[in-house]
Amino acid sequence: HFISNKFNLFLSLYSILIHMKMKKLYTLLFIALTSVSFAQVFTGTYDFASVTTTSGATDPSPVPTVAGLTFGSFTAVNTTTPPTNSSATTRFSFVNQPLGATNADNVYANLTGSLDANVYFQVTITPLAGTTYNLTGITFRQQRSGTGVRTYAVRSSADGFAANLPASINPANTELSVESGNVFFRVLDATTTGQNGSTITLSGPSFTGLTTPVTFRFYGWNAEAAGGTFSIDDVAISGEVTTLSSSSFNAIDGLTMYPNPLKGNTLYLTSTANAEMSVQIFDIVGKEVVKSNVMNNTVNVSGLNAGVYIVKITEEGKTATRKLVIQ
Repeated sequence: HFISNKFNLFLSLYSILIHMKMKKLYTLLFIALTSVSFAQVFTGTYDFASVTTTSGATDPSPVPTVAGLTFGSFTAVNTTTPPTNSSATTRFSFVNQPLGATNADNVYANLTGSLDANVYFQVTITPLAGTTYNLTGITFRQQRSGTGVRTYAVRSSADGFAANLPASINPANTELSVESGNVFFRVLDATTTGQNGSTITLSGPSFTGLTTPVTFRFYGWNAEAAGGTFSIDDVAISGEVTTLSSSSFNAIDGLTMYPNPLKGNTLYLTSTANAEMSVQIFDIVGKEVVKSNVMNNTVNVSGLNAGVYIVKITEEGKTATRKLVIQ
């Protein structure tokens, strides 16, 4: 009788352990099935093939196509002298650039001009719902007319267009150099043909795990005359995009979760119905770390450490999942 009771107790404990393990496996399986992701390395290239001398200040060429992202068209901006048409075909080229160079002077230190924040070429990349993306770099060809710009740089909306992005020349090109402050310099005044090698490196948190649009601006300055041009071509923007399965993201109409990545303690959730919501948050091993109702469209996540989480949202019997990055 004593042996029988011990055996029954053993079976009960074994059954409980199996149940606990299966429950965890089911949780992990659920997360895997409801948050299937697809990562794709991409390079979106602008060739300006449809640009003509009558096509206006916006590039009419077909934009790059990458699943999960929307690439905007390049536009030319000059708030003092609004641009009309490109000065050349099949590349983006405009006059009335900031002055500051002297014809036949090849010394960088002799340049007197400066970047004008109101004169630039601009393009924006926008992620679709349920998409995160990383940006790794930009390469492009730069060209100038005989009195065109001698210096140029690229900035982004990540810091409000405050600083030039890291610049280098790759492959090496003796017609180009990078000066202090990540400024590109056309070395020889007499060379006006298009030059390859202008490279921008994108890295760090400003360009990793993005869920919101990023805008890039290309500035040219130190032209030798008002009729001198700043021209770019074959602009290639590279990175990686990750998209969760559409079935998980469309279950709740108009669902948004922000900010993501999250640096604070409050996560915001909204939807078209704006009905009562509940959330469960799981860590990367499938452990439930938060279970809460959404109060005033907010969830307190102050107890979570930096890392990657899966958020399961329920509203009116519908569910959806989101990947959350906490920094």
